Amino acid sequence: HVLDNWNVYAPRPLELLAFWNGGIGTAGAPVGSTIAGYFAARRLRLPIGFMFDISVIGIALGEAIGRIGDIINGEHHAIPCAGLPWCVRYTNPATLGQTDYVHPEAAYDGLVMVLIFIVLVAYWRRVRGRPPESRVYWAYLLLFGGFRFLTSFLRLDPLFVDGLQEAQILGLIYAVAGGIMLPVLSARSRLDSGGRRATTTAT
Repeated sequence: HVLDNWNVYAPRPLELLAFWNGGIGTAGAPVGSTIAGYFAARRLRLPIGFMFDISVIGIALGEAIGRIGDIINGEHHAIPCAGLPWCVRYTNPATLGQTDYVHPEAAYDGLVMVLIFIVLVAYWRRVRGRPPESRVYWAYLLLFGGFRFLTSFLRLDPLFVDGLQEAQILGLIYAVAGGIMLPVLSARSRLDSGGRRATTTAT
């Protein structure tokens, strides 16, 4: 959001802290949650990977809930929509919505985040207690980044680099990072499990 509206924030940097005026972008949530999770883990003396895992589950649910407000006030202008029963049109002048029928992109994002939340909870139940930790965190980055890259094609946000929006650039970075780290950690987990079984058998 800040990069998309740099001309607004550059002369008034303190406006960056005025979150009550809106403008907090979910594309930056992984960055903020990573920083907050790190310091929270250090303060609470918890494993950093564990904190990352449980925090992204809550973030996914929070992002889904946050999209309800976006739907109500008509945020995130989208490309035109025709012939689909779920096309939306905002007629109340108090909303930010477009007057033509458009894709309910915020609703798409909300549904995606609900699905990601369900997947993360199921995955966490499967891998909890089995090192290495942080696999849920990297799975979140992979899913969130990939879907955000795709759904942003329905938005009319400013283009940032090479015809892509800022959120799409971040989404690609998240997805690539998650796509690399998740298989690496999963392979390490299988090796650790195999080593423990071999040790138990030998004993």
